[in-house]
Amino acid sequence: MLYPLAAREAHGSRMTDVDGNAYIDLTMGFGALLLGHEPEPVREAVQRHLAHGLRLGPREAVTGEVAELLAETTGAERVAFATTGTEANSAAVRLARAATGRSRIVMFRGSYHGHIDSVLGRPGGRDGTAVPVSKGIPDSAVSELTVLEYGSQEALDAIDQLGDTLAAVLVEPVQCRNPGLRPAAFLRALREITRKHGTVLLFDEMLTGLRAHPRGAQHHFGVEPDLATYGKALGSGFPIGAIAGRADLMDGVDGGFWQYGDDSRPPRETTFFGGTYMQHPLSMVAAHAVLSHLKEAGPGLQEQLNQRTDRFARELNTMLERDEFPLQVVNFGSMFRFRHRAEMELLYPHLLLRGVYVWEWRSCYLSTAHTDEDLHQAQEAVSGALRELRDSGWYPRSRTRAGAAARPAPAPKSSAPEPMPPGERPVPDFSISFFGDYPERSGAARPDGDRDVEGEGAG
Repeated sequence: MLYPLAAREAHGSRMTDVDGNAYIDLTMGFGALLLGHEPEPVREAVQRHLAHGLRLGPREAVTGEVAELLAETTGAERVAFATTGTEANSAAVRLARAATGRSRIVMFRGSYHGHIDSVLGRPGGRDGTAVPVSKGIPDSAVSELTVLEYGSQEALDAIDQLGDTLAAVLVEPVQCRNPGLRPAAFLRALREITRKHGTVLLFDEMLTGLRAHPRGAQHHFGVEPDLATYGKALGSGFPIGAIAGRADLMDGVDGGFWQYGDDSRPPRETTFFGGTYMQHPLSMVAAHAVLSHLKEAGPGLQEQLNQRTDRFARELNTMLERDEFPLQVVNFGSMFRFRHRAEMELLYPHLLLRGVYVWEWRSCYLSTAHTDEDLHQAQEAVSGALRELRDSGWYPRSRTRAGAAARPAPAPKSSAPEPMPPGERPVPDFSISFFGDYPERSGAARPDGDRDVEGEGAG
């Protein structure tokens, strides 16, 4: 059951809907609001800019400063900006293809890289050859896409076999819909295989970038990709995307370094890159404020937030295990998700009634604006909602106390695939609109959602 909210105002960790109901926000702009709603450094910087007009068209002087800050923060050699994560990933794939002269791309099932037709594919056969995830996407759009199982030896073998035909391997290092899957050894092996074949390793750090650590998942896993894409926390609610990485690859945007006054010229051929709202002045001003704040605070900002999220998850899991509720909290840094072991969708309307907002696709985030009281109230809301549902006959204990009659819990949904009408495509593993968990209707086995390969937090 879905109950979308319409918000009237939001500040810090709290939001109010159009009916005047207040909520602790665990959605936090789908991961974009690392510093909370309306953080003071961002708000003040945007207000100062607007006092002198929007100035859309000419490049803002602050854009170069943002590029330098992002390069310094992430360790990248060069940076370019887009308007969205989808644009950034689209451009990064194009740069990889331009640099290698190859066309085929590998990505992994369960990941999401935006609504570019060329990455909206699912495995269509044992070799991972992709077919479109929905109507409206022609077969030709995914004809150069291979979709493999993340973290598997079979995927590494397939990538090694594809070898010199691959332009790029596109990776969401920690998938937001499965934050417990953190295959460190797999990523390190993938780095070696792609380097051997001259294939671009591309990390999609839209969610992990700046959040788990200033250098994102790259720091956590000790793996340096050739290119990485950013967004979300970088803009603190303002639309932004960024591509960062090796200079020889990024030179495909502008041709590389040259200067007036001598016979130098751009050393590299360029590929297409542009858009009306790229380097939008408000997004650049917001990103400058975010990066300046993170630089001043240092990695301790993320470390403390990760530790608080670890404690939040640990305390909830202690209660859930003690009281035998079929639910677990799994987190990577300050990104977390409720992992269900039964039909749990009734929990979320009950959380809304208790003043906790979790959006419809259920990935959650903490921010530096959340207080200890916020977290305590959220824990109490989860506990109270589950107890209320149990009192109504849902989620009985496995050992019912003597004399206590409990209504049987509803049967879980069958894991067997539902029959499909002729010609209908199976539903994708991710929401076409974002990061959803649609019911599984294909016969393919799902990845092991309970697997925590690395077994450590993001701190």
